[in-house]
Amino acid sequence: MRSYTPFISGKFIDWQGDTIPSINPATGLVWSHIARCDTSEADVAIRDADLAFRAGPWAQLDPSGRADVLDAMADMLEERWEELVEPEILDNGKRITEVRGQLSGLHCWYRYFAAEARKLAPVPQSNSTPGVTSEGHWSPYGVVVAITPWNSPLMILAWKLAPALAAGNTVVVKPSEMASASTLEFARLACEAGLPPGVLNVVTGWGHEVGEALVRHPLTRKVSFTGSDIGGRKVAQAAAGQVVPTTLELGGKSPQVVFADCDLDSAINGVMSGIFLSNGQTCVAGSRLIVEARIKDAMISRLLERSRSLKPGDPFDPNTQIAPLANEPHLRKVTAMIEQAKADGANCLLDGTQTVKGIGGYYVGPTIFDQVSLDMQIWREEVFGPVLSITTFESEDEAIALANDSDYGLSAGVWTTDAAKAARVAEAICAGTVYINHYRSVDPGSPIGGVKLSGYGRELGPGAITDFLQVKSIWTGTTPVSNPFL
Repeated sequence: MRSYTPFISGKFIDWQGDTIPSINPATGLVWSHIARCDTSEADVAIRDADLAFRAGPWAQLDPSGRADVLDAMADMLEERWEELVEPEILDNGKRITEVRGQLSGLHCWYRYFAAEARKLAPVPQSNSTPGVTSEGHWSPYGVVVAITPWNSPLMILAWKLAPALAAGNTVVVKPSEMASASTLEFARLACEAGLPPGVLNVVTGWGHEVGEALVRHPLTRKVSFTGSDIGGRKVAQAAAGQVVPTTLELGGKSPQVVFADCDLDSAINGVMSGIFLSNGQTCVAGSRLIVEARIKDAMISRLLERSRSLKPGDPFDPNTQIAPLANEPHLRKVTAMIEQAKADGANCLLDGTQTVKGIGGYYVGPTIFDQVSLDMQIWREEVFGPVLSITTFESEDEAIALANDSDYGLSAGVWTTDAAKAARVAEAICAGTVYINHYRSVDPGSPIGGVKLSGYGRELGPGAITDFLQVKSIWTGTTPVSNPFL
């Protein structure tokens, strides 16, 4: 049994307070305990981060110096990423092949933003005022609060932490209370790699007890949140009270639009990747299959054959194809939505609650619904599980209308061999990211974010570092100032 305490000022602090059990979703058994922090620890972490921002070695570094620290963190990750695999899997149950894939490339995010930091320089400004020049100088916000989810804790943390540090901020992280261990282990390794004390602090606990306190703290200057739209609303409201800017990457109900002229095998692979990898526990899950009517039967037949063959098992076994959902409350939510869809009249072609019976743990297998009407909960609300809903279209305009008939707009997939049609449809779909003939790609150079209930702001990409910076305009007089009263 392991115990994790808050990580503040470069070390794990002593803890005598209440704890929260962390449960291995593959077994349903407690494997560790994390500290249940409150407003007191939030205050200590924020004040320590503020001090590190204003004084000490971090405050003395220019962008090139910060880039050197990020490169040192990347070097550490290239050598020691495997130390982070076990705690992440024990916390959220993701398959080892997926976790190893994510964490073996974790260093890339820090290398990318180290390079972006080295590009920072004053920006010349044009103005029409005689006798003066002006230029924009980049200034970090100060203390950034990063709130991360349980599905991919370290990858999503990298999307926030790397650009925030490159910009010169300090960061206090509140990981999900369901999956905090790998973030705490990472913070220890980051400081061993040379990140100064206080630049990265981690406090754990419930959102309403410590997360809200971090967001509302008077020294917090910026908030970056990834999670549900419900959680995003609460964070935005709390931050607004302090007039603090936020970046929100929220949920999705992403469409996969499949035209009859597609490469069907490729489309089926993409659809399965979009909804069944990570058990659908990803914001970009392609949970709405919108398929051209004349190929529906052929696609469903092959999709069912492939989906039925996927084998559940131990997430530490490389041969496992279906791992558990991340926690028991989420299992209850997903199974309840499946049962509601049946009650609403959707045709359940494959029931993942039945295919995993007797396994134990928090398992749900691939689940596929046909004859789904557009007003059903299963079509309109995010499941965040391995549940695919299917409807059909006859025309390109109808396909676009169906794709856009959602309160969300995070991502979408378009499958067709007609390049002109693909371009038209991609342009017409309301989403932050549209994939054509593939799905789920992510890269440091490509922005991620959504529209509508999927949030606002963007992470990653060449502009991500400036999201953690403010522009200070500096004007310089080049001629003597004349008497304004003459």
